[in-house]
This record gives sequence, structure tokens and C-alpha cells, in this order.
Amino acid sequence: MMARQAALVAALCASTACALLAPPQRVRFMRPLKAAGLDPSSPQMQAEFEKLKDASRGFVEKELELMGIPHSADMDDMTIKLRLMEARIVMAAPAAAGPAANASPYEKLVFEKPAIKAYVDRLYNKGDINGANIFMEYINDPQQAQNRYGKEADYQAVFAKADELMAAPAFTSAKLAYSGFPMMGEDGLRGQMESIGAVKAFSVTEEDPVTGMTGTVEFEAEADAKTAVEKWDGADMGNDVMLSLKYQ
Repeated sequence: MMARQAALVAALCASTACALLAPPQRVRFMRPLKAAGLDPSSPQMQAEFEKLKDASRGFVEKELELMGIPHSADMDDMTIKLRLMEARIVMAAPAAAGPAANASPYEKLVFEKPAIKAYVDRLYNKGDINGANIFMEYINDPQQAQNRYGKEADYQAVFAKADELMAAPAFTSAKLAYSGFPMMGEDGLRGQMESIGAVKAFSVTEEDPVTGMTGTVEFEAEADAKTAVEKWDGADMGNDVMLSLKYQ
């Protein structure tokens, strides 16, 4: 198991190095997804690797095409498989909704107010890991966070934002405006939405090869819309594109 994990991590690092050396292109490729927490040695990635380790390149390329995820002929087999592994995890139907019984105050609040998760994802995506961690610590234990970081002006601003988001009403709706989804076609994206729950109405207003698909979706149940926001809002799709789902 350790050897397989090491090989997978090494392959991902190698593919990242190649990407850094390549000339910039306006082509939308997925990269390791911070918002989704995808580590190449994680159980999720290991499980997908086991499913795909013997898959042919043609099989992998075909599934990427159906999902609207671009790839190129000069990408090696492992890079292609890593891209599909990430895409499968991000687009997979979510597990049962709701925080665990032993969830922290932050984990419970994120379920009630998805805007908090979106804010933390933005902090991570711009590299402010300390800010994100301190934000979560403040929600879990405000007094402890104040004692540790209260003298820092920058962190006082983080605390103020946490207070603002915690006080905001937990507005939800069955209707969402979405953007940033890969170019998989109207039927393909509707199918992804239906993996969450029954869809009452669905439309695509724009399709762009770089910024992805934009439109609206209305679920039959408000709880399913909330699950979609929890699952996808803020997921980093690469090239400064993030999935966005906002209540209407």
C-alpha cells in the first residue's frame, strides 16, 4: 500500500512539474483541487486509482470527453488517469447529507450556512491557509482564538468576518445559479445535478471553453439544492475557475 501511494504521489508531482514548464494556454485543465481536499494519497484517490489502474487510455479519454474535461495527446497515461480520478470525485453524488453526530461547531455551521464554507474555500484557494485555519478555530472556540491571535490586526478582520457570517440568516432556496462546470453538454450537466436529487427546471445560458457552463437549476426539494451547494460551491477547477452555486 505504501509503495502504491508513493508511486501515485510521485506521478502527480511529475505531472505538475511538466505543467509548470509548459507554455501558458487558454485551455481549461483540472489541477489538484484544494476546495475538495483531494490529496493523491487520500482514500478517495486510492479507491479511484484501484478502479482505473488497468483501464485503457481510450477508456479514460472517452470518459473525460463525456464529462467535458479537456486533455491532450502529449499527456502521459498517469496524468490522464489522475485527471479522471479528480473529476470523478468532484462530480460524484454526495454521501448522506448532514453533519456527523460528533461534528465540531464549524462543521455543523457549514451545513446550515454554506456561505461559510465558500468563504473558507476562497481563503484556501488564494493561499491564505493561516487565515482559513484561524477562521475555523474562532468558530469552534472564539475565546481561545482571541487569546491566541487577538493582538493581530489581520486576524481581527478574520474574526469580524466570522461574526458576520455566523449572524447572517441561513437563506436557502430550491433554485440555484451555477457557473464554472466543465463543458459536458446540457444533458450531461443536468445528469450531474440529478445525481443529487430530482430536478424541476434546468437551463444553460452560456458555454465557454475556459470559464465553463453557466445557468440555473431548480430542484424539487430545497434540501437537495442545499446538498449541491455543500458539495460543489467553491471547488477549484483550475485556471482560476471555481464552481459556483448561489441561491436565487
